[in-house]
Amino acid sequence: MDWNPDPRFIAVNRDLPAHEQALFKARQIATCAQRRRCNSLALDRPWKWDMFDAASVALKQKISRMDIEYRAHWLMLFWATGDEFRAFVRANPKRFWSHMFTSNVVWCYLSVLRVKSWFSNFFRKIAIVAFPSS
Repeated sequence: MDWNPDPRFIAVNRDLPAHEQALFKARQIATCAQRRRCNSLALDRPWKWDMFDAASVALKQKISRMDIEYRAHWLMLFWATGDEFRAFVRANPKRFWSHMFTSNVVWCYLSVLRVKSWFSNFFRKIAIVAFPSS
């Protein structure tokens, strides 16, 4: 993909099968959409974006990879030809079916992080009240 702030083209290897070319294009578009913070089915609420920003680097990378792959699958479903999409699913069905619950997994990770944040803020307030700095 063109690495300008506003990409203008996606260069694709012509020797790849059609379904791999479509997947590559979908991944690049999904990456660009995530960088621009467009909502997806996994990251669709302001609190999720806030928790995503507050997450550790490892968790942020994991969620980012899952979200990009999830976005790419949806883009392929709606914009690739039927033959390309069927070939994609036949080529590696596990890769396709493993992302069926991505939105639920991302929600779980971010909800746990949100609850930890609530407890942290709550106990910080208690500590401030119990042990005021003189």
